Order: sequence, then structure tokens, then C-alpha cells
Amino acid sequence: MAINFGLANEYNVFVFGNMSLSNTDAEGRVAVGGNAVLSNYGIGANITPLPPANTDPSFVVNGDVNVSAGSNASGNTVISPTSNVIQYTMGNPNGSLIVGTPIDFAEAERYLKCASVFWSTLAPNGTGTVVFGQLNLTGTDETLNVFRFDSQNIYGSGSSLNQLNGINIIAPVNSTILITVDGANIQYGSYQIFRNGVAASRTNARKILWNFPSALTWSNSTTAIYGSVLAPFADATTTFSQINGNIIFESYTGNAESHNELFIGELPDPITCLLTTTTTSSTSSTTSTTSSTTSTTSSTTTTSTTTSTTSTTTTTTAVPRAQAISDLFESIALQQTALSHILNAEGEKLQKILSFDEVDAPTILRTNQSVEQMVNAVSNLETILKGKLDLFFE
Repeated sequence: MAINFGLANEYNVFVFGNMSLSNTDAEGRVAVGGNAVLSNYGIGANITPLPPANTDPSFVVNGDVNVSAGSNASGNTVISPTSNVIQYTMGNPNGSLIVGTPIDFAEAERYLKCASVFWSTLAPNGTGTVVFGQLNLTGTDETLNVFRFDSQNIYGSGSSLNQLNGINIIAPVNSTILITVDGANIQYGSYQIFRNGVAASRTNARKILWNFPSALTWSNSTTAIYGSVLAPFADATTTFSQINGNIIFESYTGNAESHNELFIGELPDPITCLLTTTTTSSTSSTTSTTSSTTSTTSSTTTTSTTTSTTSTTTTTTAVPRAQAISDLFESIALQQTALSHILNAEGEKLQKILSFDEVDAPTILRTNQSVEQMVNAVSNLETILKGKLDLFFE
């Protein structure tokens, strides 16, 4: 069984930082690592079967709580011992407001950020084309189809993610779909997502993962996204839209619906992101001697030996190597983000020069030469970063 999202597996919405949503709902469980500011927000109405009363941590908040109206339909609202309750008027028909720490948010964040980068290194085996504004992603593998493209220049077409008029995922219906989208600033347009030429369904969504390993901002206003969204470094903003699947962000604001179609695809386990433990036992013996004397003419000495076994458990946590590799992947992701900002700045510089009414040819040539030098430098750095990734590819 694949590990996939670890501590976030069973949560429809999982946010490391703050979450602020209103007038909408999450059909499944919700976890907020920072402050929760919610108004008329519903949680857990589509968790089936309904968990036994007062047992399910269906809404977990690690920071301050400012929640008005709405309902947690499936279980308990669990807040941290350090949380401040500014207000809480949410209904809990199958649970109550309690204090506890059912989720290690720091560990969940570490693992998911590492996993996002890890899955982005998987070699694509699918292809993509943009035809008349529609992105066609085509894969033939019966198990796992991997796609990767730049959000600002999809498969070299010059089209960006927000300029498309549709996305069609063409692959075996039971295969897992992994779509890695590069770019620091992600913005969807307004269009429909198809699966094998037919409008995608909520069932289709359970085996699709949209992975955004370098996104710092993520936004969607009208597109219904089918598939889980993993953007662990991104501050997300949504309006009048929906996401079908697990939803994982750094922070989350808006009013999009969250549909509880949890990811059941099979992805390679990100072994380098895991913390493993080993347990050993040791045995020790003790000897006791007892003497007794029975008379003045004869004496008998009895010696008894008692052996007892005690078990000592030593736990060794394989943190150094795993943490080192995790830190390496995270540093590469941050460097990639920085490089994307540099390239974006170079593009804007060239656009600015070309927008001048009286710009002469020598100025354009010098600007182009400057941009070209920077692009070459970035290409060299990309080669170095790929070399770092290749060290731990296995």
C-alpha cells in the first residue's frame, strides 16, 4: 500500500499555515496548522459511514480559532492546548469542541514538501500537446502515467495554464495520473477538464494528482479541478470553484468547495522522505546466593542461582541521512523557485524595452545579449541542480 500523503491521507483539506474560508464547505476532514478563520463553513458532510460519536478528529486546528456558524457534521473539533478561541459557534452534531494534538503538523509539512519534490523528479512517460487551445495529455501505461510541463510555456506551445480552453487526460482509465506543473505563480483559467474525451468525473479524480513543487502562489476562480492538489509551498486563493480530492497548501483563502474524493492512486513511496526506526532488545542476568546452617556438628550450605531477563528497548531514528536528503530536496526546490523569479524578471525587462516607442536597434540587441547571458547562467545552474538530484535518484 502506497504511503502517498502520510498524515494528511484522510484529510480533504490540509493546510500548514492559516486558512480563511467563508460560505462554502469541505465534504471531508479538515486540518489547519495555523489559525482558522471560517464563516458559515461546513465540514465532514460526506464522510461515510458516519464515525461513532465523539471519536473522529474531523476538524483539527493548531492555531487560533475564529469560527462562526457552519457545522462539523462528522466528529470532534480538536484544538491545540495553546490555541486561543476568539469565537466558536460551529455546530457539532456528532462530536464536540475538545483539546488535543492528534496531528504532528511539523512532521506532516516536512514529509509532504519533501514528497512533492521527490515525485517531481520521476521521469515523464506521457506526452502533451496544445491543439487549438486545448491541452491533451496522453499516456499508455496501465499503472502510472507521469506528465510534466511549465505553467507559462506548456510543452513549448507558448500557452500558459490560464490561457487554455480545456484539458483532456488520455490514458488507461484505472491508471494513476501524476501531473507535475512547474512555475512559481500558478493560475488556472476558466475551462473544463476531460478524461479520455469525456467530462471528468469525481471517480476519475481519485487517481489524479496535480503536483506543484515550486509554486509560491496558486489561484483558481472558476475551473472545477478533478484530482488532488499538492502545492505545499504555495499560498492559495480560490473563488467560485471546486477541487475534487486531497487539497494541500501552505495557506488557503477564498470560498471554493472541497469535494471528498481522496486520492487512491499508487505512487512510488518517497523513501528518502521517511523517518525510520529500529528496535533492539538486550538480556541481563543476576545471581543471588543464600546460606543456612543447621547444627553445631554439621552444616549445609545451599546456593541458588536466579536468572532474570529484562528487556531494554533502544530506538534508533534514522534521522541524519533522511533529514539531509530532505533538506537537499527542499534547497533545490527553493533554488528552482529563485531561478524562476530571475527568468521572469528577465522576460519583463525585455518586454519593457520593447514597449518603448523610440527604442533603437542597438539598445534592443544589448538588452537581448544581457538576457541571453542570464539564461545561459541559469541553464548552467540547472545542470548542477540536476546533478544533485541524481545523487539520490534511487
